[in-house]
Amino acid sequence: MRTFSICALTTLLIFSNDLFAQTETFTTKRVVNANTVAGRLRHPFAMVLGPDDSLWITERRGYIVRMNRFNGGKTQLLDIRNKVRFTTSFGSIKQDGMFGIALHPNLHEPGSNFVYTAYTYDSSGHRRVRIVRFTYNRATASLGSEVTLLGGIHGSDDHNAGKLVIGNFGTADVPDYKLIYTCGDRGANQFGNTCDSIESQYIPTYAQISAGNLRRYNGKILRLNLDGSIPSDNPDFGGIGRSHVYSIGHRNPQGLAFERDANNQLIPNGKLYSSEQGPATNDEVNIIYSGRNYGWPRVAGKQDNNWYKYYQWSNSGSCGSYPGECSSTQTNFGLAENSFPAMQHTNPIFDLYPGTPSGGTSCNWLTNPTLAPASIVYYPYTDKIPGWGKSLLISTLKTSSVYLLRLDASGESSKSVSDSVVRFFKEAQLNRYRDIVVANDGITFYLLTDSVGGTSGPSAGMDGGLTNRGSVVEYIYTGPLLSIETPGYTPIPGDRTFRMFPNPASTEVIIDAGRNVSKPVYYEVYDMLGRPVLKGKRDDTRFTLNITTLKKGVYSFKLYNGWDILIATEKLIVQ
Repeated sequence: MRTFSICALTTLLIFSNDLFAQTETFTTKRVVNANTVAGRLRHPFAMVLGPDDSLWITERRGYIVRMNRFNGGKTQLLDIRNKVRFTTSFGSIKQDGMFGIALHPNLHEPGSNFVYTAYTYDSSGHRRVRIVRFTYNRATASLGSEVTLLGGIHGSDDHNAGKLVIGNFGTADVPDYKLIYTCGDRGANQFGNTCDSIESQYIPTYAQISAGNLRRYNGKILRLNLDGSIPSDNPDFGGIGRSHVYSIGHRNPQGLAFERDANNQLIPNGKLYSSEQGPATNDEVNIIYSGRNYGWPRVAGKQDNNWYKYYQWSNSGSCGSYPGECSSTQTNFGLAENSFPAMQHTNPIFDLYPGTPSGGTSCNWLTNPTLAPASIVYYPYTDKIPGWGKSLLISTLKTSSVYLLRLDASGESSKSVSDSVVRFFKEAQLNRYRDIVVANDGITFYLLTDSVGGTSGPSAGMDGGLTNRGSVVEYIYTGPLLSIETPGYTPIPGDRTFRMFPNPASTEVIIDAGRNVSKPVYYEVYDMLGRPVLKGKRDDTRFTLNITTLKKGVYSFKLYNGWDILIATEKLIVQ
């Protein structure tokens, strides 16, 4: 991670103007929560949309809160700050604390009320990381009954990564949910951690894992069963036995997202996308495959044998006087990328700034032309914003922007550079965007902003003049949509009203639950005597209901959201 500075923004001018969004229109920025001590978030890190249509946010001091997206009201679900190791430094913060959050896909159903997160804790003076599970109590709006799924991962004050997602590795009818967690390289071989070796290429042995030594989990992406055990189909690297390790060769992968269908539901065995922060160059977007090696620290970005070279400062004898990643020592004496066996390396599908940094070996890390991607989400809607279907949205720490990366039809690579990367939500104000959430309507976007501008390394104590500290900001798309609506119905941004039309009807009615309704939705139709005559469940909030089995007359239609909360009652006339 890097501080957000005007210097860093200057280098981004090499992006041509036509890479900025020209045709899409959005509302002006709305700050959801109040700019007060009580309203601001306390060093937020990750954000997801809950089935109750609120935002669930982790705060690195050791909290999880739930925020109302419309009025900014907060409910504190968890406070474990007494357990969490969170380090401040010179008026700034380091990169430890509470990290990502994942909600069980069936959180609204009994027996699946689980929320997953991870945090650093103190273990005899050393930072370690736990991946844990909490049980959500809907009645008390709280998280409790902590269960450690995996502990003892080596933590750091830098490059912990720390993102969590859940994917379905089974089928739609018989899901097999797995938890994916990103482990960074602990900031090894740079700044204050120069004398630590990077573990990204080293595979943990069975003996090490049995002894609880998980140091070699760093620089990896892990895959766990939901109880924390090792999945039986995890890869076996080099025949030394299976572990939680799913892929290797990572630096600081802070973005993680599974492919979804047009209804925003997990695709069974769908692609897993990750964004990863590069060094002075080469921010990456990867598809994560089982057993693959993504090259770090021997390769940064694509294996193009360009500017980047690997120099192991920890073995140099001069690690205590680290001259920086752009030094002539590294660029002249480091190992070139082609010295790493190509057969072991998986290239990213997109590589930002693969060339030489501004200034060459004299470059300053603040002006390195990297974006520092902090999160990634898959945009699945093919009937919403033109040109956005099946794309990736990447929030950044250095540019106060979100980048749209358009994928090809297969989803396995990006389109040509000339039309693949578009920059959105860029304003004059300076912010560090930690995370992004797309609402259920597909046109409302929420960005999570950092509380400070400085984190680790030279940025410690350099605040950067952020505008919206510890905030959630909202943008709503106001342009034309691709979906073909019923004549007479025009979607209005901000309209969240239930609709049922035509009514009266004879064969079918269209049900539109409105924007941002938690799914699945449940409908029930009753006759005038109160007897149920039709009921069902739908995974989309706009659907057609066949009423040909109903006799002519007047009925009562009721619609419930995914939390079994009644959201609409309407008289239905069948003629």
